[in-house]
Amino acid sequence: MKDNQQCDANYPFAFDREPFHLNHSIRTDSFNMTQNHSHDSYEIYYMRSGERFYFIKDRSYHVKRGDLVLIPPNVLHKTTESGSPHHERILINFKESFVDGVNRVVAVDLLQAFEDGPVLHPDSRELITVESIMDKMLREQRQGEPDAEGYARLLLGELLLLIHRHVRQMDLRSKTIEHPTTLHRKVSDMVVHINNHFREPLSLKSLADHFHISPYYLCRIYKEVTGFTVVEYVNQLRIQEAQQLLKSTRSSVTEITEKVGFESSTHFGRIFKSLCGMSPLKYRKLNLS
Repeated sequence: MKDNQQCDANYPFAFDREPFHLNHSIRTDSFNMTQNHSHDSYEIYYMRSGERFYFIKDRSYHVKRGDLVLIPPNVLHKTTESGSPHHERILINFKESFVDGVNRVVAVDLLQAFEDGPVLHPDSRELITVESIMDKMLREQRQGEPDAEGYARLLLGELLLLIHRHVRQMDLRSKTIEHPTTLHRKVSDMVVHINNHFREPLSLKSLADHFHISPYYLCRIYKEVTGFTVVEYVNQLRIQEAQQLLKSTRSSVTEITEKVGFESSTHFGRIFKSLCGMSPLKYRKLNLS
């Protein structure tokens, strides 16, 4: 594929109950993700060339060529530039149902790796296999054969098994991953604080006072490191919580408004619709039907 300003291939295999999406992108221009950054599918991000900062849940990671990033469902994430904007990445999104059969065949939980550590560094031998799998997936995507669904499932199973073995060998749960910089560490502390207190009244001044910095400086470094403004991030957390409550409880919209930290139902409804594309009541109806 030619190196141009931006090249995206997005012709997903998409089946009624077992979706699998594959996206290949090469970029040379400045690019930062702008859309809603959580979803109910699993995600594998393969950095084929270049480097990025990747904010996941409560901290940032420096992702470089050959790294695999694993993101479980409903976890906030976002990439931002690190050095040169040029990078090539392959993105895989899939639902758990897509690999149920593979899980049964290999008799291990291939999705456990998504809970063990978000960034993996395959060795040179593993990278040969990763590249082979990715090339086969992209070729199947281009050719669109009738049996592409089954082959995509097998290839994803092979990739997940490689990841499972890598995690088992590396014991990532006992490995400390350093923050890219001291600034990233400082912002991570802020994110952890917000994750623990987003249901409470929060203001820029109270956050700035808590961390002994000015509101302006807090806003600047938070956006620089996470890719979100403070308000965007808090709203994302609150709406995610509201979605779960709408699906799993009979609480009224007013009650949910208070539980997730919004001061008024009107403001809650406006933010919910802007992020979800529908009202809270419509969301509940669609997810209870």
